[in-house]
Amino acid sequence: IKTTLQLRAMLCTAALLALPLVLGACYDDCEKSGSHLLQSHARRVEPKYFWQSGRGNFPNFAVSEETGPFLLNQSLKWSWHHPAGRFHTLTWGTAIDHQRNVYLSAADGLRKFDKDGKQLWEVNVLPANLMNAPAIYQGSVFTSDTSGAVRAVSMQTGKPVWFTNTSKAICQDNGFTMVHEGVVFSAGDCREPSSMGTANHLVTALNASDGEILWTFEPDVPVWNFLALFPDKETMIFQDMTGQIYRMSLGGQVLWKAGGKPGTWTDGGASLGNGMVFAVNNNHPFYSKEFSGEDTPGTLSAFDLDGHLKWQVTTPRPPNNAPAIGKVAGWPGMSLILPLCHQGWPGASCDVHAYDANTGGLRWVFHGPKQTGQYQAGDAEGVNDRLKSGLRPMCLPNGWSAPTISGDGTVFVGNEMGPLYALRDLDGDGRVLGDNEVSYFDTHGAFSGTATPALAGNMVAAASCDTLFVFKG
Repeated sequence: IKTTLQLRAMLCTAALLALPLVLGACYDDCEKSGSHLLQSHARRVEPKYFWQSGRGNFPNFAVSEETGPFLLNQSLKWSWHHPAGRFHTLTWGTAIDHQRNVYLSAADGLRKFDKDGKQLWEVNVLPANLMNAPAIYQGSVFTSDTSGAVRAVSMQTGKPVWFTNTSKAICQDNGFTMVHEGVVFSAGDCREPSSMGTANHLVTALNASDGEILWTFEPDVPVWNFLALFPDKETMIFQDMTGQIYRMSLGGQVLWKAGGKPGTWTDGGASLGNGMVFAVNNNHPFYSKEFSGEDTPGTLSAFDLDGHLKWQVTTPRPPNNAPAIGKVAGWPGMSLILPLCHQGWPGASCDVHAYDANTGGLRWVFHGPKQTGQYQAGDAEGVNDRLKSGLRPMCLPNGWSAPTISGDGTVFVGNEMGPLYALRDLDGDGRVLGDNEVSYFDTHGAFSGTATPALAGNMVAAASCDTLFVFKG
């Protein structure tokens, strides 16, 4: 029986053969303001968006000053799924603007909702599939799709601003389109070889104003679930699929590289916080006999901003997502929240670990549900509807969504079996247990790695693989 990860690699290869290329440098019906809609970021006042990208806001990604309701099962205000049925699209990631409008990326396109759930506009990208979380910046929404295109559309109307083909294809792993200081970052050039079949071999930087390609960079090995983060206004960091960290200038110069395990693959990603860069990797190649499934160890590494290793710990399960770094309830100082799970492994356990961000010492553990079937919640049930809608047949999610830390130290994270959790270790005993420390809402669907719960004014927006849920206190 093939694992879901092997199926994901097969789907990525099939996409290269099946999906037609969408050609052209810009839409014919771009607004006249087009490439001039976004003026130089230095001349524009950026509104303070609540959740600017799939991983939140610079400089404290995956952390918010905002809070959300803890009792999730009592606070659902609205939800959205495709009008033809919940399995007729795949939903990936969210951004929230200064008015609490929610921008949702999905396989068939991009949608905007007001804070009460009214859909304001829709952008359809079929026959390509949109696979990444969006970013909002100076009046535009930025995404990429499997045709190899990166696009910007108006936040106000959804109309095209610019459209650039960066490569022949972008893979079907779930990454993040990110924007910083007038530069858009995306992965592309989906092809073999890699340790997981087809993968994106290039990182591309584009001008946020007009979509002009500024530079491309080929890392030592391909990237997976590409995520660019920004320690300051001049540089960016990301990790490749082996867990090697790259720090580059926004102009494309490599400043340093560090870490990683050659020949391995991880679904995880890098994180920033506490004045450090954090990377994850699995300790054995995925197709090797040493890779034993749920108990295959991984490594969490902390580097200073100059690339020097500060500490390193072995994780008891695969670290197949990006951590979040912030202050959590019940503990002093900074903590690192890391979901651990080998997705797609029947019977596998999935945990969330909290570490001391300064030392790597373990602080608390939450034991999530085991995978009870061959596939994760809602994945096999939706195959026929997705195929009818021109989508990939399955979500093939991570074991957990990426985590978010709220202003009151609550951790929000979704699990592959359907629960969206709110977690906190109030008594500091190292175990997250009981109604006062664990709350959840059952979405009946798994979560992709891009599905970071987004926070805005006592509101949480989280997308499972098929539905957007919005909770309010």
